[in-house]
Amino acid sequence: MLRLRWLVPLALMSALAATACGSATTAPAAAHVVGTDVTDDQLATTANVFKALFGLQHAACGTPDGATDTADAACNRYSLGALIQFRLAEAYAGQHGVAVTDADVQNAIDGFESQVGKDTVEAQLAANGVSHDDLTELVRLSLVEDAVSKRLALGTADQAKLRAEYEQNLAQYTTLTADHILVKTKAEAEQVYREVTAPGATRSDFLALAKRVSIDPSAKQNSGALPPSPASQYAAPFAQAALALSPGEISKPVQTQSGWHVIHLVAKDVKPFDEVAGDLTSQQDRTTAFGAWVGEQDQAGQIDVNPSFGRFDPTTLQVVRIASTDASATASRTGSSSPSAGASPSG
Repeated sequence: MLRLRWLVPLALMSALAATACGSATTAPAAAHVVGTDVTDDQLATTANVFKALFGLQHAACGTPDGATDTADAACNRYSLGALIQFRLAEAYAGQHGVAVTDADVQNAIDGFESQVGKDTVEAQLAANGVSHDDLTELVRLSLVEDAVSKRLALGTADQAKLRAEYEQNLAQYTTLTADHILVKTKAEAEQVYREVTAPGATRSDFLALAKRVSIDPSAKQNSGALPPSPASQYAAPFAQAALALSPGEISKPVQTQSGWHVIHLVAKDVKPFDEVAGDLTSQQDRTTAFGAWVGEQDQAGQIDVNPSFGRFDPTTLQVVRIASTDASATASRTGSSSPSAGASPSG
């Protein structure tokens, strides 16, 4: 299954299989998927994107199958298999209200470019005739497929197990907005607690005291007001104490490696279970569910591959070579070469 994992650039390459899905063309169809054609020209562009991005790792796009196979044919098959999966996922997303945000897409792109190098990515894309806009759209498609796989996995997952995991990792799904005062000793922290919980004490009093006595280096600038952050980013004792509070409440002194804290909780935003349940499914469950679903689409006749490129294998979710196919029938469409007019899918 193709999956977007930004710490492994090859997974991004799988995402980029849908390079030219939106452009109209009169070229013959390489495949017909859920009522739409994957044209020969679209596949050619996709193969060029794969070559560019696999090139970032000095790797080949696809693996030739046998002595009579070609690197271009292997790349075409790999690209076509990826295009089929993305077409299926996008159709499912449209029917079931699965979507990704522009922010999600940009975060994924930023992560990839920070790892590989923006200039390096741009150079490879340009050298192969594709643009940054192509990259943006294809990352979106990859994230849509990832979201679809999570939705499918939820259909077979143990809900009780997922909910238990959610409860155990609640800090990961909770955003805290808090003020704090950090001091060196427990005695100092107890004195701070008495002052900020005295009758009539306000948040303004808390922030003013933080600016005067807190040893947090940032307190002079922010008066101890911390930006909204996932609870999981804080030291465990701090996070546990803050999670136990309701907005407006103040914790008793809490010790971390930095010293002793008194915490005033301003706001607590918890993502509901239904919103994050898909993220709790395992990668194996997602892969299995997506693969089974693609197999069902194949059985239902939603995938029809031009045999000059090969056949779709529902066990690997890829297009594989038909051994007797003339290698010239799957030559690259990126240059002047074209499939032999008389090439037979089997012979």
